[in-house]
Amino acid sequence: MNVLKPLIDSGKIKLVGDQWVDAWLPENALKIMENALTANNNHIDAVVASNDATAGGAIQALSAQGLAGKVAISGQDADLAAVKRIIAGTQTMTVYKPISKLADEAAGIAVQLGNGEQPKSNAKLNNGSKDVPAWLLTPISVDKTNIDSTIVADGFHKKSDLDK
Repeated sequence: MNVLKPLIDSGKIKLVGDQWVDAWLPENALKIMENALTANNNHIDAVVASNDATAGGAIQALSAQGLAGKVAISGQDADLAAVKRIIAGTQTMTVYKPISKLADEAAGIAVQLGNGEQPKSNAKLNNGSKDVPAWLLTPISVDKTNIDSTIVADGFHKKSDLDK
């Protein structure tokens, strides 16, 4: 929302729905999206989903209205099903976080903590009570144009699995 909030506040983007998907289940996202489509007479331009599973549920609702591929929809996690939807054109993009890089950084920080050292940080995040040091990595936006150079190149998914 950090990127979208200024656009919403300025009126350049109209937020027509903002609901938490209980347990991030696709079936819950499906119901929420069905209700949003009904409430807005199918006039929805984009969906920012919590993850690829909830994006999949929203896409089911869009498909039922003939809108899959016509409404921009983002997800997160680069799930295999989501990447296949991106290839098919029903999901616009996903946010990919390279697992090996996450694991390497987490292991390094764990070693620092285990040695009684202050772990490295490049940001602070508020947990509701206080600011906590954090090490943030840059996520990667994956769409049709860079699937091969990101998730396939990293070995996250095999090219052969994308065609099945």
